[in-house]
Amino acid sequence: MNARHEQEQRFFKEKEEEQRIQEEVTWVKDYFISIRKLCPWSLKFWMEEKILHIKSTGKCELTWCACFTASKHEAMLIEYPQDTSVDKLYGITEKIEKKYPELIAFWSHPSEKENNTPKPCVIVQDRSTLTDLRKKIGYKDE
Repeated sequence: MNARHEQEQRFFKEKEEEQRIQEEVTWVKDYFISIRKLCPWSLKFWMEEKILHIKSTGKCELTWCACFTASKHEAMLIEYPQDTSVDKLYGITEKIEKKYPELIAFWSHPSEKENNTPKPCVIVQDRSTLTDLRKKIGYKDE
Protein backbone atom coordinates (compact mmCIF):
# COMPACT_ATOMS: atom_id res chain seq x y z
CA MET A 1 0.00 0.00 0.00
CA ASN A 2 2.75 2.46 0.89
CA ALA A 3 4.60 2.00 -2.43
CA ARG A 4 1.36 2.51 -4.34
CA HIS A 5 0.62 5.68 -2.37
CA GLU A 6 4.10 7.04 -3.09
CA GLN A 7 3.67 6.26 -6.79
CA GLU A 8 0.33 8.11 -6.85
CA GLN A 9 1.88 11.09 -5.08
CA ARG A 10 4.71 11.24 -7.64
CA PHE A 11 2.18 11.03 -10.46
CA PHE A 12 0.14 13.95 -9.05
CA LYS A 13 3.27 16.04 -8.46
CA GLU A 14 4.39 15.45 -12.04
CA LYS A 15 0.95 16.44 -13.35
CA GLU A 16 0.96 19.60 -11.22
CA GLU A 17 4.42 20.52 -12.54
CA GLU A 18 3.32 19.92 -16.15
CA GLN A 19 0.29 22.17 -15.59
CA ARG A 20 2.41 24.90 -13.98
CA ILE A 21 4.83 24.85 -16.91
CA GLN A 22 1.95 24.97 -19.41
CA GLU A 23 0.38 27.97 -17.61
CA GLU A 24 3.76 29.73 -17.64
CA VAL A 25 4.26 29.11 -21.34
CA THR A 26 0.70 30.25 -22.06
CA TRP A 27 0.97 33.63 -20.29
CA VAL A 28 4.29 34.40 -21.96
CA LYS A 29 3.05 33.38 -25.40
CA ASP A 30 -0.20 35.37 -24.90
CA TYR A 31 1.84 38.42 -23.90
CA PHE A 32 4.00 38.24 -27.03
CA ILE A 33 0.87 37.84 -29.15
CA SER A 34 -0.62 40.95 -27.51
CA ILE A 35 2.39 43.15 -28.32
CA ARG A 36 3.00 41.95 -31.88
CA LYS A 37 2.16 45.40 -33.33
CA LEU A 38 4.82 47.00 -31.15
CA CYS A 39 7.30 44.16 -31.30
CA PRO A 40 6.49 41.91 -34.26
CA TRP A 41 9.57 39.71 -33.80
CA SER A 42 8.99 38.79 -30.14
CA LEU A 43 6.50 35.96 -30.67
CA LYS A 44 8.68 34.45 -33.40
CA PHE A 45 11.72 34.65 -31.12
CA TRP A 46 9.73 33.06 -28.27
CA MET A 47 8.54 30.20 -30.47
CA GLU A 48 12.11 29.64 -31.70
CA GLU A 49 13.36 29.58 -28.07
CA LYS A 50 15.50 32.67 -28.65
CA ILE A 51 14.20 34.41 -25.53
CA LEU A 52 15.84 33.38 -22.29
CA HIS A 53 13.13 33.19 -19.58
CA ILE A 54 14.41 33.52 -16.02
CA LYS A 55 12.52 33.52 -12.73
CA SER A 56 14.32 35.81 -10.31
CA THR A 57 14.14 36.89 -6.70
CA GLY A 58 15.83 40.16 -7.59
CA LYS A 59 19.42 39.40 -6.69
CA CYS A 60 21.27 38.04 -9.71
CA GLU A 61 20.30 40.28 -12.63
CA LEU A 62 23.86 41.31 -13.48
CA THR A 63 24.99 37.69 -13.49
CA TRP A 64 22.09 36.75 -15.77
CA CYS A 65 22.99 39.68 -18.04
CA ALA A 66 26.55 38.36 -18.31
CA CYS A 67 25.15 34.94 -19.26
CA PHE A 68 22.76 36.54 -21.73
CA THR A 69 25.50 38.54 -23.49
CA ALA A 70 27.49 35.34 -23.96
CA SER A 71 24.49 33.45 -25.35
CA LYS A 72 22.82 33.31 -28.75
CA HIS A 73 19.48 34.49 -27.32
CA GLU A 74 17.82 37.56 -28.84
CA ALA A 75 16.27 38.73 -25.57
CA MET A 76 15.97 37.86 -21.91
CA LEU A 77 12.73 37.97 -19.93
CA ILE A 78 13.31 38.13 -16.18
CA GLU A 79 10.14 37.33 -14.24
CA TYR A 80 9.72 38.52 -10.64
CA PRO A 81 7.34 37.65 -7.80
CA GLN A 82 3.89 39.23 -8.07
CA ASP A 83 4.54 41.66 -5.19
CA THR A 84 7.54 43.30 -6.95
CA SER A 85 6.96 47.04 -7.29
CA VAL A 86 7.39 49.24 -10.36
CA ASP A 87 10.10 51.17 -8.47
CA LYS A 88 12.06 47.96 -7.89
CA LEU A 89 11.81 47.03 -11.60
CA TYR A 90 12.87 50.53 -12.62
CA GLY A 91 15.90 50.31 -10.33
CA ILE A 92 16.85 46.96 -11.88
CA THR A 93 16.69 48.37 -15.42
CA GLU A 94 18.90 51.29 -14.36
CA LYS A 95 21.42 48.93 -12.74
CA ILE A 96 21.56 46.74 -15.85
CA GLU A 97 22.02 49.63 -18.28
CA LYS A 98 24.72 51.21 -16.09
CA LYS A 99 26.76 48.01 -15.94
CA TYR A 100 26.02 46.91 -19.54
CA PRO A 101 25.63 49.99 -21.79
CA GLU A 102 25.42 47.71 -24.83
CA LEU A 103 22.12 46.36 -23.45
CA ILE A 104 18.73 48.00 -23.16
CA ALA A 105 16.36 47.00 -20.37
CA PHE A 106 12.62 47.60 -20.09
CA TRP A 107 10.42 47.01 -17.10
CA SER A 108 6.86 45.73 -17.38
CA HIS A 109 4.28 45.58 -14.60
CA PRO A 110 0.65 44.41 -14.58
CA SER A 111 -0.47 47.61 -12.82
CA GLU A 112 0.44 49.55 -15.96
CA LYS A 113 -2.22 47.61 -17.93
CA GLU A 114 -1.98 47.98 -21.74
CA ASN A 115 0.98 46.24 -23.43
CA ASN A 116 2.41 45.10 -20.09
CA THR A 117 3.10 41.62 -18.81
CA PRO A 118 0.64 39.99 -16.38
CA LYS A 119 3.58 39.43 -14.03
CA PRO A 120 6.35 41.89 -13.05
CA CYS A 121 9.20 41.53 -15.53
CA VAL A 122 12.34 43.08 -16.92
CA ILE A 123 13.09 42.51 -20.60
CA VAL A 124 16.69 42.83 -21.78
CA GLN A 125 17.96 43.06 -25.34
CA ASP A 126 21.12 44.01 -27.18
CA ARG A 127 20.76 47.74 -27.87
CA SER A 128 22.15 47.74 -31.42
CA THR A 129 20.15 44.65 -32.45
CA LEU A 130 16.94 46.23 -31.16
CA THR A 131 17.74 49.48 -32.97
CA ASP A 132 18.23 47.56 -36.23
CA LEU A 133 14.99 45.61 -35.77
CA ARG A 134 13.09 48.82 -35.05
CA LYS A 135 14.48 50.49 -38.18
CA LYS A 136 13.15 47.60 -40.26
CA ILE A 137 9.58 48.29 -39.10
CA GLY A 138 9.89 52.09 -39.20
CA TYR A 139 9.74 52.54 -35.43
CA LYS A 140 10.45 56.06 -34.21
CA ASP A 141 11.46 56.57 -30.57
CA GLU A 142 9.21 59.03 -28.74
